[in-house]
Amino acid sequence: MLKAMGTTTDGANASNGLFSREMAPEPRKPWLGRAAVVGAIAAVGLGIWMWMQGSEGGALRAMSPVQREALFKETWKDYRMRCTGGAEQKDTPAVCHQRAEFLQRFPQCDEACRAQIAPSLSAAPQ
Repeated sequence: MLKAMGTTTDGANASNGLFSREMAPEPRKPWLGRAAVVGAIAAVGLGIWMWMQGSEGGALRAMSPVQREALFKETWKDYRMRCTGGAEQKDTPAVCHQRAEFLQRFPQCDEACRAQIAPSLSAAPQ
């Protein structure tokens, strides 16, 4: 009536029949793919966290706008008092250069701010 699957016409078992182990795909290891995805996400997250924590710009971005504005105003006032006094300048050119570099990282430092700190930025730090 019905032929048995996996057997040849002469009744012997076929080694490459429909239910043969050689034809079956290897069992998947779902944990391996998931572990790779989770590991990649964790590595990217760690990289972003380290970037945010490891730089002054990252620290500024992490501040609330109110805190950032207050720090900018205080830093700007300090820079103008210590670095733009001409002959009365209280800080060395190297210190003023560092202050100017820090000020330019603030989003509040507009074109007028950049114009005023430009002399300190063009002076080579010593």
